[in-house]
Amino acid sequence: MQDGTFSLHYSQWGAYQLELDLLPGPEPATRFARRQREESSWMWEVECDGACLIDHDERRLLLFCHCGADRSYRLATLATLARTWPGWRVEWAYDGLQQLEVTAGHATDIAARSAGDPQAGEEWCDVLVTVIDQGQTRAHLVDSAGAVIRSGARSLDDHRSAWPTITSCPGKVVAGVHLDLDDQTAGVWTSATLRGALRTVEQGWPGWHWSNWEDRSAEQARRVAGTLTVPEPNLAEGLRALAAEFDKHQDVDSATESAALLLAGARASGLQAHVHTDNTFTHRPMDLTGEEKALVHAAIADLMTSPR
Repeated sequence: MQDGTFSLHYSQWGAYQLELDLLPGPEPATRFARRQREESSWMWEVECDGACLIDHDERRLLLFCHCGADRSYRLATLATLARTWPGWRVEWAYDGLQQLEVTAGHATDIAARSAGDPQAGEEWCDVLVTVIDQGQTRAHLVDSAGAVIRSGARSLDDHRSAWPTITSCPGKVVAGVHLDLDDQTAGVWTSATLRGALRTVEQGWPGWHWSNWEDRSAEQARRVAGTLTVPEPNLAEGLRALAAEFDKHQDVDSATESAALLLAGARASGLQAHVHTDNTFTHRPMDLTGEEKALVHAAIADLMTSPR
């Protein structure tokens, strides 16, 4: 959104490292966005792995993306964006793509999603569910915070009986749900999105009071203190990973890595390569100046020495 004009742009693979293309600031990020294919309609949300709204008129960046499913890396990303987008509101879209649609004035509300049973007991489950029942705390790992919320209070006993209990929390969890059956209070945090799961929570949890903790995992940790340790993100660790990924991204954009390697091999062999640009796998890599790259490195370095 700029000067009252709105446009939509699409990249087939750009969501996987969208944060790296936003790091250099509003102008380079807008230039990157406008290099992508222009669209006339929004994506189907379940197929969208990341998105951002760059609103020059309101000086607001609203985004969500994968961030490597690493909370330390995500924390570093948001801290760096706050430095490289001075004067802008940098906000995470906890309700996903439809939150961007609502903000852009293209939707009236975030619709409820169909319920799906939360899965547990698999190695890829990375959502911590803690339950207090008659003063006792138990913990489980499931695959989706949104699925826990949407399944409702009536299904909770059936789910809990099937979920394996854990006694320690793994180092990497991406979200958490805390349920206190004794006083019927609950809270949820996430480093991803909830896709509107809390919008209709009263219907599935009558009599309960729910809190949205956004990404504040410390809220869950405080309620289970002495029973379970909930790991906190490490900013310094995340900054080191972010700097390395940013540099790698400038050499070979992960979204076009295979094509880039093929082209490099062809050119090294003295062949002339022709790239067909109108293809299904639409993505145009970032093209940064030295000054724009230096801005990102300076912001990361400054955060390493003075994170506040």
